[in-house]
Amino acid sequence: MEPVPRVLCAVSGGCDSVTLARLLRASQDGGLCRLTLAHVNHALRPEAGEEEAFVRRLASHWGLDIHVARTDPSELARNRGWSLEHAARVTRFEALERMARAAGCPVIALGHQMDDQAETLLLRILRGTGPRGLGAMEPRTELPSQRGDSFARILIRPLLDFRRRELREFAQLAQLDWMEDASNRDLSLLRNRIRTELMPLLTRDYNPRLVEALAALARLQRAESEPVAHMAQELEKQVLLSEEGGQAPEKAVHRLTLDAIELTRHPEALITQVLWRTYQRIAGPEVALGTRHMQALLGLVAKCRDRSTSEVHLPGRVRARLADGQILIEFHSPRQAREFGKKALDGSSEAS
Repeated sequence: MEPVPRVLCAVSGGCDSVTLARLLRASQDGGLCRLTLAHVNHALRPEAGEEEAFVRRLASHWGLDIHVARTDPSELARNRGWSLEHAARVTRFEALERMARAAGCPVIALGHQMDDQAETLLLRILRGTGPRGLGAMEPRTELPSQRGDSFARILIRPLLDFRRRELREFAQLAQLDWMEDASNRDLSLLRNRIRTELMPLLTRDYNPRLVEALAALARLQRAESEPVAHMAQELEKQVLLSEEGGQAPEKAVHRLTLDAIELTRHPEALITQVLWRTYQRIAGPEVALGTRHMQALLGLVAKCRDRSTSEVHLPGRVRARLADGQILIEFHSPRQAREFGKKALDGSSEAS
């Protein structure tokens, strides 16, 4: 009989994540998993301390272990040229990976639901995206491991088929307490304007089932692109010439070299997938490439037989350089690469 999976559930203190934690606790009671809670405190808002204290009380009340990480995304935002919101998302993801390892949990559960999925897809469309971006958030993702790392990690989003209102109704029936995130009302953030202004307008005037339609589009796109993704994974192994960094779990990859000439022998759909995958191994899995940047990368590949030298600057202060028929995807400078490698160890984490 195989052991039950160990699951780390990310709990912000909001309704969705508290509801997910409650459902997973019921699964643990039924012998289906072993649950640990996790909370990331960025200390960016006055109520951040209250939210951490709330999640700690919740874990204590339910008799669950909890890991807490405190991070400062502002430095990452400055170093990488990101918005503070995006830097917080990336550092939160990295902190969850560290806590999952510390807790011995190969599965990380996130509380994203169908409304989040629809908002993510619409946000990507507005900013410009390709076929892969239209798949939005995946319900299950196997995270890539660094060399020498045998700890497998799987990211799951069990609530993607449920609407926000359904989860709130369940939480009320289950008499759950949660905290409201005041930052969700900040209309200077594009996602919040999409949520509070654009989505209601489109739902009222164009399609009353807009959320379901967008979620269905993302689901169909993922299903159709899955075979291409598998082929791209195999192609990546063929064209990857060298990899710097990542020899140990705490070391980040900071430079990848691809055989661009070999890439040109394959369909563009495979090439874009390989370029996306290798970029995210440098920049992180929470970072996306827009259409403009992907077209620039494809332009580098197209010029590889000319033996010319060229480079493209990508989000997150990453660059792609073409030289001698090879493409190097790397941070702009060795100093930045060292800082990024060190970042995997930064941010205090504790278990109780």
